[in-house]
Amino acid sequence: MSISHSPYVRCFWTGTLYLTNGKTMPIHCTHISTQMIEVEAPEGIQGSKMVKLELKAIHEGKIATLKVLCDPQLDVFNEHNKHYIKLSYHTISDKDVNFIKEFADAHS
Repeated sequence: MSISHSPYVRCFWTGTLYLTNGKTMPIHCTHISTQMIEVEAPEGIQGSKMVKLELKAIHEGKIATLKVLCDPQLDVFNEHNKHYIKLSYHTISDKDVNFIKEFADAHS
């Protein structure tokens, strides 16, 4: 199946980031598309080669919990004393991709 691309849009969903060392942390999304996501977290990815992300997504009254395995692309300590983390999707369900696509298309 070919993944349909969506625009990269602002997003304010919240969720949890799970690191390979067992650490979990609350995050909030800043941007999202069907290819990647950017989140802000209190701490960095601490060497994790892959992370699990659970997002509480909402769009037009529909609520979903998106569960995604991600490959970290960037981890930068920003001016808000938070870590800005850019992730590309490694494993994501078609249902979750479609939810993101609907949201991104509506907000572009």
